[in-house]
Amino acid sequence: MKKLKKALVCLLSGVLVLALMTGCTSSFAYTFRIDNGDSIKISLDTTDKFKISSQVPFTISQDGTDLMHGSFIRGDAYEQCLDIIKSDESNVITDSGVKDGNTYTYWISNGTSYNYVILVNGSNTGVVLENHISEESAKECFNRLTITAEH
Repeated sequence: MKKLKKALVCLLSGVLVLALMTGCTSSFAYTFRIDNGDSIKISLDTTDKFKISSQVPFTISQDGTDLMHGSFIRGDAYEQCLDIIKSDESNVITDSGVKDGNTYTYWISNGTSYNYVILVNGSNTGVVLENHISEESAKECFNRLTITAEH
């Protein structure tokens, strides 16, 4: 009977640990204080060995390979950035929309640079992301990010 109780306790403990682990997410975040007074939180889904650096420009990497670099712009520079992108024939805008409440535009420059410009909702800050690996890599990094203004 004692062996049965011990086995049940071990079994229930294992089930509890598994239940707690399924609720966990693998992500890492940094909050950057921008020179305009905004605080922008950049969260990255770190499954599959993705990492984000704390320096500006920040870097998203996987297995030690740098994939994407990100920097910050003032919110009023977002429209200027779009105007510049649209006026350069080597740029092709292929997507725009809203993700996590943030307005974004995705473009390919010279067929070799895969970029996003994002206006962070509730702030006066934008984020520019640049990837020289591939379109797939750029989209993978972007989809792993959650960008929010901290108040």
